[in-house]
Amino acid sequence: MALSFIPFDAPLGARVTGLDITRLGPDEAGQLYDAWLKYHVLVIHGPIVSEDQLVDFGACFGKIENARRRSSLASRPEIMVISNIRENGQTVGALPDGELTFHYDRIHQKVPNKAGVLHALEVPDAGGETLFADMCLAYETLPADTRKRLDGLTALNTYEYGQTHAENKKLAQDAPTAVHPVVRTVPETGRKALFVCRLMTDRILGLSETESRELLDSLCDHAEDERFVYAHRWQAGDILVWDNRCAMHARRDFDGSQRRLMKRVTVGESRAPQ
Repeated sequence: MALSFIPFDAPLGARVTGLDITRLGPDEAGQLYDAWLKYHVLVIHGPIVSEDQLVDFGACFGKIENARRRSSLASRPEIMVISNIRENGQTVGALPDGELTFHYDRIHQKVPNKAGVLHALEVPDAGGETLFADMCLAYETLPADTRKRLDGLTALNTYEYGQTHAENKKLAQDAPTAVHPVVRTVPETGRKALFVCRLMTDRILGLSETESRELLDSLCDHAEDERFVYAHRWQAGDILVWDNRCAMHARRDFDGSQRRLMKRVTVGESRAPQ
């Protein structure tokens, strides 16, 4: 069965059909990569797969990195567990509970990752949706004078790992920080994407503190507008891959008494945003 990509009724995202994840070859990998560039988010509804199969799927989009944090629920070093499950009162996964505001993964590091892949094993009855916002479209719909103003600007990005809201960050002296363009380019397509986020971008350099705050708030308000957002309601077995260079994401709150378990692989990048 040939692969098909069915666009969502949303600004970004498509469902993949006809994929046998146990039989991935170069042709399937190429089709997936091209569709990922076009839609920014791909979703496969299917059965729960093995960690080996999840890693092989992620490798269609680039080199897989080892997880920053290991879990007793994962056997391969590439697998990161995101879960609210607790054993002896301790979480067995990262980012366990509640809402998570819009962000780009690792924008606070010199070379943010290229893509992320999530596989849902257990999901709550309601809530916990992951939101994705199309930052190419957000940039392209800015007023022309704003786009001109952003040309050449850079921003400082910081993060305290585990925090879900910017106002709660308490940065250690050695916390990683990175300066990136406010607008970056996706190398394969040449499209420009707004590259700031509410959770991690602290200030725009070269502007006064007041000007920076006003501009950042305006850009984040624009970027989070519903007209740019796809909300993914998880089903057990779902596999989702997103382009971390041009699609930021967030998570809605959910009932913490219900189990949520996901496994993730991270696709690395070799060069800093430009």
